[in-house]
Amino acid sequence: MLEQIEKIKKELKEKEIQNIYLDFVDFSGNILTKMVGVQELINNTHVSWFDGISINGRLLDDFNDKKNNDWLVILPDPFSFRVMPFLKEENQRAAVIFCSIKNNYIDTRGLLKQAVHEFEELEMTPMFGTQFIYSINQSEDDNQEIKESQDFYKLLATNKSTIFQNNLVNEVLKSGIDIEYYMPYGKEHNRIDLVPDVADVAADKLWTTKWFAQNLAYQKEEKISFENMKNLNLSSCPVHMSLWRGKREKNLFFDGEDKFELSQLAKNFMNGILYHQRSIKALATVTSKEPQKYYQTKISVNRGNSLLQVPLYFNEKQKQDRVGWSKRCIYNGLNADQNYYLMFAVLLYAGLYGVQNKLGGIERIEVDSYTKEELIIDLEHNDYFKEKLGEKLIQKAINKLKKGE
Repeated sequence: MLEQIEKIKKELKEKEIQNIYLDFVDFSGNILTKMVGVQELINNTHVSWFDGISINGRLLDDFNDKKNNDWLVILPDPFSFRVMPFLKEENQRAAVIFCSIKNNYIDTRGLLKQAVHEFEELEMTPMFGTQFIYSINQSEDDNQEIKESQDFYKLLATNKSTIFQNNLVNEVLKSGIDIEYYMPYGKEHNRIDLVPDVADVAADKLWTTKWFAQNLAYQKEEKISFENMKNLNLSSCPVHMSLWRGKREKNLFFDGEDKFELSQLAKNFMNGILYHQRSIKALATVTSKEPQKYYQTKISVNRGNSLLQVPLYFNEKQKQDRVGWSKRCIYNGLNADQNYYLMFAVLLYAGLYGVQNKLGGIERIEVDSYTKEELIIDLEHNDYFKEKLGEKLIQKAINKLKKGE
């Protein structure tokens, strides 16, 4: 950690950066920020990096809990450091660092790190591939020319949407986040696929991409939205998951002898998610402003309306060449405005339950459509999630469900 801090100090000096944005995430999935001067972070190294920086929690809705201390302490993670390359003006040059929250039950970033650690203790590394999905310049205007300019398959190189996407992709790349590709997603949305990484690192990169997008949209006076696809079964936040030995040594989800190329471990992992889907849906419901879509609670090799999708290879040669590199499952039940830290941790813990209990096939219902009362009852009785996520966090979710927030 000290070595990383020294690297950051050197980069801050070389690039003449004056401002640091310390970002942390509340329960509801909002990015919150405290700005500090570079000198404050450098000169008070042990106070800032190791003891944390205080924030008045009473000013923040999700942390305004009269039973707890008024003050939050955020802990900057030097390994999440990224320069914001699009801020070029002398007094505005800045970097962003994501933070955990010290000794707080809503530290969902710390929760995800703990989930990753539990897999690593079992000599498995959870790898997540994420997609940043958004729309820009949506309009109800009846003008056909304006409507076509919002159709990503009819874009011109000079459309505002094209220019914004190109700017965003290149600024993300400049910050050191690798991108697999980007492409239209439906007609009115676009998506940026980030290169898979360890689940907690992947979450940081997804949050950073979102932070960059929000800042660029504001800077360019564009309207950015994270709404769901209207009238489509497509998820606005699909999550690609697999378990590996080491970081890239062997994909533990792959079994070339299986009909669907899936190991028993992969099947156990996915069945754990199906087993806990009602609680997952409950937590997704209270951490998103968008309505939750309904999916068939099944594992399928086809696109369509299944909660979990397993991509298949197209032919034997491709299967041979790739040796299981891309074998994964895709969870479709999240929205683009979720708390990624919390929901990634929830998916990992549900999968861990399936692995540890060697869950076989799960009796499924046709669609994961539940009443609010059913979601509340399931959370109230889910002792496993209470143990892994903490009773206070589960109770907060229950209270928000009851209030309809």
